[in-house]
Order: sequence, then structure tokens, then C-alpha cells
Amino acid sequence: MKRKAKRTVPKLPRDVRKSGRNPASVHDGLGTTMPPNKEVLAIYFDQKGEGESAERFFNEQNARGWKTPTGGKIYNWKVCAAEWIYNHRQELKRRLRQSPFYSESF
Repeated sequence: MKRKAKRTVPKLPRDVRKSGRNPASVHDGLGTTMPPNKEVLAIYFDQKGEGESAERFFNEQNARGWKTPTGGKIYNWKVCAAEWIYNHRQELKRRLRQSPFYSESF
């Protein structure tokens, strides 16, 4: 029989626990800190190969109030960013195919 992995809650640094600060304000690296720091967002987009698009994504989401297109609350910005990157790449491919210089034959 296959064992299931237990999900654990990441432990906060000792100084955060003692100080009584809001743990949500500490960046946990999991994407649950809302809204994310611009520096962390830039690193994530750079890792995905879309470093120049991080500012545009942040501005779009900030204008929307960090809500989904249907108005729901975003709980994990990394999921939202991954979907945004995918849609961005698909849009670039579509534009390339519509270009008069595009040819499928090599």
C-alpha cells in the first residue's frame, strides 16, 4: 500500500513567534502572502523566464484589487501568476501566427 505524505504547516522563525507580529506579514515563500512583495514577484517571474512582465502583472492585479476575474478573493498569488504567464505566452504565440511573416514550413 502506498503511503500518503503528511502536509505540514511551515514553522515561523522564533523571533516572529515571540514578537507577536502578524504572521501573514512575513513572507513564507508559498505564495500565500497577499499582496506579494514586488521583489519576490520579480524573482518568481524571472525564474519562469518572464522577468520583464512582473511589473505589468503586479499593476494589473493591483488595479483589480487582487481578485479573480469573477470577483473572488485570490488566496495564492503564485497560482494566479502561473495562469497569467501561461495566458501571456499563448497570446504571444497567437500574435506570431497572425503575423504576415509567419510560415509553418521551414
